[in-house]
Amino acid sequence: MKISATALSTLITTAVASPPSSHHPTYKPNNTTTPSSCPATLPPSFIYPNLIIPISAAHPTTAYGTVYSPLITPNDFCTIFNLYIPPSAHNKTCTLSFLFPEQHQLETSSYSYSGAGHFSFTGFPSGVGATTSTTWNTRPAGGGNPPSAPSVIRPGNAYVINRGGCEVREWEYLLVSGMMCSNDTRLEYFQDYNPCPIGLYVTVS
Repeated sequence: MKISATALSTLITTAVASPPSSHHPTYKPNNTTTPSSCPATLPPSFIYPNLIIPISAAHPTTAYGTVYSPLITPNDFCTIFNLYIPPSAHNKTCTLSFLFPEQHQLETSSYSYSGAGHFSFTGFPSGVGATTSTTWNTRPAGGGNPPSAPSVIRPGNAYVINRGGCEVREWEYLLVSGMMCSNDTRLEYFQDYNPCPIGLYVTVS
């Protein structure tokens, strides 16, 4: 997923004047208290997916729209995430992370997980990210994989998928979009920033 022009060359980046409205907030204040036992905490401000779009290889023409619960299944369902980087991130560092607490650490979320835990992260090199009409057949062409993304993801950990310059201009929001898949693991979870936070987020530092 491309966040910088060098190490993070796998995210699609599309500059827009402002992010579109959707069911998901883009830049969310963190007003919750996260238990210290969580794998990671979110800073006072963080970037939450604007769209979460599951697509299915077995049903390549079906558009599932945006959801709150991403779904990844072996060699079938992948999920595409759109996130908008705000202009305030100009000249700062963006970190894309996947936070995955243990089930007992969650207060307002839950997940189902089975398999060996191997996942792939693919960014889109040009044009546009997912829309609510995106299907397997109409997904953007795949780019590369983040160079340091973990191949194994298991509960009880926080994973850095990619980190680099935010590459957002001072007057425009920047869309970053990419896809999460697996060939051996089923994962479904409720994306939630309440203690403990779970899911895919961008933080700015």
